[in-house]
Amino acid sequence: MRLALVVSVLLLLISIFAMLVTTVIIRLVRTKTEARSAVQEAKLRGLLVRFLSEDLSLFELQELKRIDSSQFDEISEAMLSKVKGRAKDILVSFLYSRGAIDKAIERTRKLGCLGRCKAAAFLGNVGIPEAREPLESMLRDRRQDVRTLAIRCLGQLGSPESVPALLSAVDDHRRPVPFGAVLVALMRIGSQGKGSVKAGLEFGGTRCRAVTAEILGMEGSTEDTTVLISLLENDPSLEVKLRSARALGRIGSPKAIRPLSECLESHKPTALRIVTCGALAAIGDRDTVQEIITLLNDEDYQVARAAAKAASQMGPAGIEQLNLIAASNSRGAAFAKEALARLAAKAPSAS
Repeated sequence: MRLALVVSVLLLLISIFAMLVTTVIIRLVRTKTEARSAVQEAKLRGLLVRFLSEDLSLFELQELKRIDSSQFDEISEAMLSKVKGRAKDILVSFLYSRGAIDKAIERTRKLGCLGRCKAAAFLGNVGIPEAREPLESMLRDRRQDVRTLAIRCLGQLGSPESVPALLSAVDDHRRPVPFGAVLVALMRIGSQGKGSVKAGLEFGGTRCRAVTAEILGMEGSTEDTTVLISLLENDPSLEVKLRSARALGRIGSPKAIRPLSECLESHKPTALRIVTCGALAAIGDRDTVQEIITLLNDEDYQVARAAAKAASQMGPAGIEQLNLIAASNSRGAAFAKEALARLAAKAPSAS
């Protein structure tokens, strides 16, 4: 019995010792492998940088083409986001020759979510026309994070041909995408896609029309005033009306004053009246100051506060009226004082 116990203890000690030795060996091997990998990475990176600088000899160029290493492919792909101009063109051609771009397109259809995301980011950085269709197909991916990344990458590509796909994606309720991500992508595509954006008003749903109104406001072109006024007056969606009102304020056309003023009426939704106050303040027409000031006595305190803030942004005429209201005993006096205090607090930083 005692002998068996001693043997068991010895075997346990030997096992522990073996585990310790194995752990030490594994760590040494790992350290040595990592050091060798770091040296190799530095060598490959230096070779690639010299290649992009067109500073390689013929022998080194041949050596570069013979390299068959996944590590080298990863270094090349990571460098895409750090180079521009001719260097990027050279790198993209090099990746073409190695088949890296074709492999990335294949990975967009693989099962692994992380692999699809990496492939999308790579194609977005490459910025070639062939990347558009694979990225657009990813807008229907089952994972929202993949769909969101695909939207950002399409924005990087900046192709106007992607606009219909982006507008369809923003209206897809079964597989939703972030409204802001689509908006940023369309902004990056810019004025080249404006025709397709406006065409979305004919076939798009609520979110499509909302993003269209937002984009037209950011473009800031007075030629879009008529379209936005039509959305403000006729669209059944409150969200579209709100974004149209804000867009008209950004554009600042006097043609928008009358339809915006009609949105201040008491039977209109509170949110629309609040946004309209800001839009009229942005346009800054002197004739609307009195109309805004009247709203300080509105029964809806949110509208009254928004009107006071708008008046404070309408120059000396608005401030003069606020001072008169503040000195009175009317319901709007408190809101006028609040707006004037806020204005006074900003004055030192403004000066």
